[in-house]
Amino acid sequence: MTLETLPAADAPEAIEGEVIDPAAVLKTHEQNIRKNFKKFEAVQQSVARSLNVIYYNELWKLHKTAEGKRRYTNFNDYLATEFGWDKTAARARQIMKADIPEAIEAGDIPAEIGDKRRERSAPEVSATKAAKVTHKQLETVLTAWDVRMGTVEDTAATDRFADIYADAKAAINEILDTLLTFIEDEDAESETAETVEA
Repeated sequence: MTLETLPAADAPEAIEGEVIDPAAVLKTHEQNIRKNFKKFEAVQQSVARSLNVIYYNELWKLHKTAEGKRRYTNFNDYLATEFGWDKTAARARQIMKADIPEAIEAGDIPAEIGDKRRERSAPEVSATKAAKVTHKQLETVLTAWDVRMGTVEDTAATDRFADIYADAKAAINEILDTLLTFIEDEDAESETAETVEA
């Protein structure tokens, strides 16, 4: 039985001979969270620290093959093989991110890691260049979503997902049109300015 099949709170009814009270289900799961949330946070913190120590001290590179060569060429392969990690290395770094200041303070990872993270920033670009890049990225998103829609299995949720897609496509197309107008206007202004200067 899923929560989708639960009767409305104001009209409980028997489903396959069983009455499910949504308030009781809520209470059970809230109790579970209250009981385990601190443990969950502690475990996540512990895992984040270990990931930081292993990654930023490059300890994962110590694994060698029988021939003495480095076993892993990237951190994602290391995580997948050693721990069965089925997420991306980027997801690991998201988990690690909040712990970095404490790991530096504890002396578990090099202090310059914090400096590198603060210094890292995108180079400045013109508004027109930023608009062109954003336009291209949004077109890529739409193309990928178009393709994905053709691979979605037909379930009860398919229509809802298709509605989200239709709304998003309309909104993104509107943004694309606005960006294109902006780009064309800025390019025309730039050409006019170059002509006047010449």
